[in-house]
Amino acid sequence: MPARRRRFRYRPKPQVKRPPANDEIRSETVRLIGADGTQLGVVTIEEARLKAAEAESDLVIVAQKTDPPVVRILDLGKHMYEQRKKEAKQKAKTKGKDIKGIRLGFKTSGNDWQLRLQQTARFLEEGHKVKIEVRLRGRERQRADLAYKKMEQFITEVPGGARPEDKISRAGNALSVLLTAVKR
Repeated sequence: MPARRRRFRYRPKPQVKRPPANDEIRSETVRLIGADGTQLGVVTIEEARLKAAEAESDLVIVAQKTDPPVVRILDLGKHMYEQRKKEAKQKAKTKGKDIKGIRLGFKTSGNDWQLRLQQTARFLEEGHKVKIEVRLRGRERQRADLAYKKMEQFITEVPGGARPEDKISRAGNALSVLLTAVKR
């Protein structure tokens, strides 16, 4: 029996929310800011539209919640482009603070142990949180106390220092703890 083909569905791109501009502004009076950033005072909406037409630009609401609303004479397309760039820059800054995972075995030792310690130190240095997990298999489940000690030893040996956010927790056949860097 042949595999079923999935049909491609067109999904429209999400529309960027744009501020009210030109004829969409419903207020009678507005606080007007010129294209160069100068304050032009409180004027009627008709007068503001005339000044925007003279400057061959758009009239865009900058602060809608104030009384009267603040409008600015500027190019709407350019304004939207700058807003998207600013949001992308903010998104790039906030990204990167993830939770990284390190899995230890019940019998992990030697070079593997040192490698896991180095990875943990590097992740903490980059500003990430690190989730340390020990999976217990078979008869190892009966010796969970040794696994607790192994995790505590690992936490103390992390170069640069690390502190657990909470106690070591057990969920089924796994022990886990979330580590953060020690503030200096």
